[in-house]
Amino acid sequence: MCKKTMIAQRQGVAITQCVNCKTVNIWKTGLLMRFTFDQFDEFAAITSRIEFDNYVEYAPDGTEIVILSTPCNDICLMFTREELDNFAGAIEEAVYMQHIYRLVHN
Repeated sequence: MCKKTMIAQRQGVAITQCVNCKTVNIWKTGLLMRFTFDQFDEFAAITSRIEFDNYVEYAPDGTEIVILSTPCNDICLMFTREELDNFAGAIEEAVYMQHIYRLVHN
């Protein structure tokens, strides 16, 4: 049975992991993304390298956004500057907590 452990939570973003299933779930309003541990590490590395000003685009309404690809090529995530900072912070916190759990449980 899957036992999800919360490893990060910030405004509208929650990240859980299941050690038995070796999966990480990112819960964002209206969205659930599921990763293996290795996929999550790759996604976290990509997310940590995004500098908003280097990738800024404009939404149809003129809002400055950054678009982040996902492992599914047809699905991308869109963030304002504040949303990206929040999302990247949650990912960073989750990676840190994964390291702590690995130290404690190995």
